[in-house]
Formats: sequence, structure tokens, C-alpha cells
Amino acid sequence: MWVAKRKLEIKTPGFGVGLPNTELLYGWTPVLAALKQGQREILGLYILGDYEGDHSREHTMEIVETAESMDVMVKEASRSELDQITNDGVHQGVVLRVGMFPAPPIKELGAFANGQHTVKCTSERSIVHGARRKYPLWLFLDGIQDTHNLGSILRSALYFGIDSAVLCGRESCHTSPTVSKTSAGAMECMTIYKSRLAERLVRKAKDDGWKVVCTTTHSTIAGASIQVSELPELDSPTVLVMGSEGTGISQPILELSDVNVHIPAKADVPSIVDSLNVGVAAAIILSSLKMPE
Repeated sequence: MWVAKRKLEIKTPGFGVGLPNTELLYGWTPVLAALKQGQREILGLYILGDYEGDHSREHTMEIVETAESMDVMVKEASRSELDQITNDGVHQGVVLRVGMFPAPPIKELGAFANGQHTVKCTSERSIVHGARRKYPLWLFLDGIQDTHNLGSILRSALYFGIDSAVLCGRESCHTSPTVSKTSAGAMECMTIYKSRLAERLVRKAKDDGWKVVCTTTHSTIAGASIQVSELPELDSPTVLVMGSEGTGISQPILELSDVNVHIPAKADVPSIVDSLNVGVAAAIILSSLKMPE
């Protein structure tokens, strides 16, 4: 059995649950991504004490070795302890205590020029962004409330080359451990912001030369939406907006849209099934976008 080189001090009852401004990531990919990406404060790693008998031993070994190389404290735990602190989540024998995910507020995207744009977070803080391709592509998620949908969307967003994401609206779910888990660790690899004033943010982006593309159901805006396959190549910095599961994109943001796109059904379907799950729709739309290199 592997033995931890250093013991993790348990500062509160319940195996570390309850420390302020911390949370517990669980599962191989979220834990390894958090360790390697360096976006969070890393406070300690809990591992299943008998993991060497597990068929997936190599995954845990990589996590342990990565943590050790970073001087992260490691402690063995029983399966019941890991089940308890993750509320019976699928932890795969690894749990990482971390600081909160950094998702700062955003006020402006800034104009894109000379391969970069400056994001304004507060009056004192700005962050310079580049672009993965010729023009940046940002994903605005307007009121997504389901953590599993958000995780699925972020996984697709990273895979298909989104530069950054913005969680819009007061009712949006947050960057929680569940989201990280369902994103297969993609959330830990992304730059994510939040905005309670999405309409103002989108309006300012348009003023700064960004194109706004809104996703809709064909029945929502009859005659004013094109199939996503008909969308021309994105020849400018672009904001792609996706709406909530129940109500879609808020009307004030829809009114700022330069073009609305939808995914056509391939068969006659009942009116109550007029759209796809937002996580599925995100993957299809992102894979269909034509982006110049």
C-alpha cells in the first residue's frame, strides 16, 4: 500500500468539510486538471487508502505524483469517508480540497485590435486576452441553471475552441464541484467570468465591434432565424449567446442580436419537443461554426 509522505492536518470536524472559501473537487479528471492548471489554491489531497488494488491504479498514481511534486499534502481515507465528504459523489478514490474557482465579474470585453483585447473586470482591474484563432469567440450563457448542463456545455466549449465563457444572470448556477465533475475537468482549464448585467455587457461589446450571435428554437423567432449551417464564416470577434433551459435568451439580449441561429429538426416532432437539451445544442452549434484560423 502507498503511504503518504506527510500527514494532512485536519483542521475541522468532518474531514475538512466546513472550511470557509474552500470546496471539494472529486474524480480523476477534475482533480488532475485543477492540480495542473494552477487556477485554484490547493489545500490537500485525500486518496482511497487501498487504491493500489483498484484496476485504475495508474490514474490515482499520476494524481498523487503530481500533488507530491507540488508539495501538496496527501492523506489516506476510507471509501466511506470519501463517500461522506462528497455526498456519495462518484469520486473514483480521489478528493481535492481547493480554494474557490476564480470567476471574476466582467464589465467590458474591450475592442479587439492587434490580436488582443482588454477585459475590464472592475475600475481597478483589467485582463489582456488574446485569441485562439484569427478572431476571439466568447460564449455567453444566459441563465443556465442546471449544473449538469453547464458542465456539458463547458466541456464542449473547451473542445471546440471557445476563448472564454461568461455566466450571465442572477439565477445562473455557479462554478461548483458538480459542474467541474460533469465537465470532465474542462471547467478547470477555462477562463470564466460572471455578469449580472449581461444586457449592458452585450451592448458595449457591440459598440466595440463584436458580432452577437444568439441561439434560438426555430419556433421561437419564426422567419428571423437561420439554420446554423447557413451561418457565414465568423469574420469578426464574436459573442455566441445560449439561453436557459426553460425560457431561452432574455428578450433584451435577443434584441441586440446580429443574427439568430437554430438547429433544424430532421423529422416531424410534437410541438412539446421543439428543441434540444441546451448541452446537446451547444455541442452541435459549436461544431458547426466556421472560424478562420
